Amino acid sequence: MFNKLYEKFKKFLRANYIYLIVLFSTYFILTFPVPYIVEAPGGIMDIEEKIDIDSNVDTKGSYNLAYVTEYQGTVFTALLSFVIPDWDLEKVETTDVNENKEATYLRDHLMLEEANQTAILYAYQKAGKEVKIKKEKMYVTYLDPSIDWQLKVGDELLKADGIPLKSKDDLTSIIQTKEVGDMILLTVKRDGKEEDVHAKIRQEDGEKVLGVIISFLREVETKPEITLNFNKSESGPSAGFMTALTIYQALIDVDLTNGLKIVGTGTIDANGNIGSIGGVRYKLMGAEKAKADLFFVPEGDNYQEAKKLKEERNYKMKLVKVKTFDDVLQYLKKQNGIKK
Repeated sequence: MFNKLYEKFKKFLRANYIYLIVLFSTYFILTFPVPYIVEAPGGIMDIEEKIDIDSNVDTKGSYNLAYVTEYQGTVFTALLSFVIPDWDLEKVETTDVNENKEATYLRDHLMLEEANQTAILYAYQKAGKEVKIKKEKMYVTYLDPSIDWQLKVGDELLKADGIPLKSKDDLTSIIQTKEVGDMILLTVKRDGKEEDVHAKIRQEDGEKVLGVIISFLREVETKPEITLNFNKSESGPSAGFMTALTIYQALIDVDLTNGLKIVGTGTIDANGNIGSIGGVRYKLMGAEKAKADLFFVPEGDNYQEAKKLKEERNYKMKLVKVKTFDDVLQYLKKQNGIKK
């Protein structure tokens, strides 16, 4: 039995080997990685599905985050970007310490978690509910690419010159005791182990700095309790504002949606300021395809880019520029006829 199958297989290979060689060669070439990513229109996602919390009100409408679709750069996807109008090819700087695959993954997920925790803190405080920070950790999320670093993206900062770091102010205070050009000893946790590394004090805009961006991950305690359920494939800080809005809605007694499919994008800080994001045009395309009624977008360049695209393509959804969380609440309450 085995011999017969083997003979048939050899016969098939002899008759089709040229075809098979061409097939596998073509597959290899098309799937060969290139130092690019392809950005394309995304879609929207109902944030209520990501949040587990006891809500005070059932909403008739929905709050949705907008996202960008990214394809790994290969010969095939790169070629498609020249054919499909809304696909754009973006160069990845492989020599940049921040842009290798591991660093990008760590940074984007650290920033998502930081954004989620900031959203929880702000929404609970805004709604007058109980929330407190139990622990706070500092992680390196960006390094000045012009410097030869011993630090890595994803390092947790534990000590500076042997002094435990409990907050950013602790690190800033130690840096201020140094002179520009001095070295500082940093103890970090990397891959579950503590390591000592050095960094040089630099000067930017008249201030002494390390040249890094730090994300703060907090363990928070809330009442009512809340759990966020984002997937590993979801990352970045741009859903922060809409996550805060969805949590806030769950904690108050009135439905602010007015039955609308509401989409938005933008970061949020501890003071309720809404920050700009990347890829707004792709997010707007996705929101239009999903038949959104309303799209909140950060004021400034984000709004101007979205407004231009909306006018060019005659999108029907309402485009609303926002600067702060209070701007959003004021707009929604006005739509619902709420005076306070």
